Amino acid sequence: MKKSLKKVLSMVLALAMTAGVVSGAGNVSDVKAETVSIVNPPVVTDYASLPTPAQATVTLQGKSSVTPNVVVPLRVENPGVVEVAAAVTSGAAASIEMGFFSDQNCTASAGVSTTMAAGSTQIVDKTFVASTAATYYVRFKWSSIVPNGAATIKLVTYAYAGQEVTLKNIFQPVFTGNTGKTLYHKLVVKKSGLVAICGNEYRESGTSLQAAGLNVQLCNAKKKPLHNAYLSNLNTYTEKYALKKGTYYVAVSSSQRYQLKAESKAWKDKSGKNKKKAATIKKGKSADGMVMVNEGMKKGDWYKVKLTKRSKLRINITAACTGVVSNLKVQIIPANRHYTLINSTSLIGNKGKKLASRNKLAAGTYYIKVSKVTKSASGVYRIKFVK
Repeated sequence: MKKSLKKVLSMVLALAMTAGVVSGAGNVSDVKAETVSIVNPPVVTDYASLPTPAQATVTLQGKSSVTPNVVVPLRVENPGVVEVAAAVTSGAAASIEMGFFSDQNCTASAGVSTTMAAGSTQIVDKTFVASTAATYYVRFKWSSIVPNGAATIKLVTYAYAGQEVTLKNIFQPVFTGNTGKTLYHKLVVKKSGLVAICGNEYRESGTSLQAAGLNVQLCNAKKKPLHNAYLSNLNTYTEKYALKKGTYYVAVSSSQRYQLKAESKAWKDKSGKNKKKAATIKKGKSADGMVMVNEGMKKGDWYKVKLTKRSKLRINITAACTGVVSNLKVQIIPANRHYTLINSTSLIGNKGKKLASRNKLAAGTYYIKVSKVTKSASGVYRIKFVK
């Protein structure tokens, strides 16, 4: 891990007034994931580790008109996001206000305050944006007079700052900063083919971590957007693209912790780029092709098959495509005819589809054209001319 990231995630807590403090330094560890088939990527189930939190136990005395508030200074090393989790472990039954401030006197608010219930196990989890590296202050304040004793609060704090990473085939933990900042994560495609972007936001839920959806944007080498995607359980937190060899970026704007990885599979394109150059597929054989994300709508991949006698025409096609449902179109066109015999726009990514003529067709040559339904469509596919 880079030393700079450790510095970003470290916080030193020093308690003003009456609270005792335990301070902690943050760290992040890479979590390795098994390399899996790119055509059938898995549901994201492993999560990047959290930094070690800074912790403190805060004691509030019973409130009277002269009882002071308790203020905990937090030193944030770099601009980013501070997450403060607090729970009342014992004390009087009255609510307590937790606020986040940029000055010691707690007059300049650095975020919206929240209220926690004393005398309960309620956990209040609040995120604040630290716009600059500085010392901030968490203030605990009784909401009413509490004459019958103290309240004890367990305070846990994390700090996150955005870091642009080069995507690999293991999850890269990213701890984001200000929501107004877009992070561009570099993606190097060494061989043209299929690239799967896997990732999600992840949040604590009790003692475990849960996945949440993540908006990402695929960009070219000049950071010009090519496609907007939402990684969620609907697409198993994965988006797939057919990309040429080169450099790309995955842009993310999020105030949450998230993880990303990219898996690549080289794929050969055997198609012809027009009808005259259509690639021949012999009966019982297959051919692979690609429709690139940055290709125009007018382009198409061409193949031809030959029926040696009157019979039904059958092809099987499997695909791994951008989107939950494929946006690739398959057409079967007779030679020297001005109509389309089969026009299918409902290819289901990864599951495959069988296309067949209803009736027996005359012997002769038939063309297969694969093209886009939408501008941002892309994918790799395999066509088999069934015997």
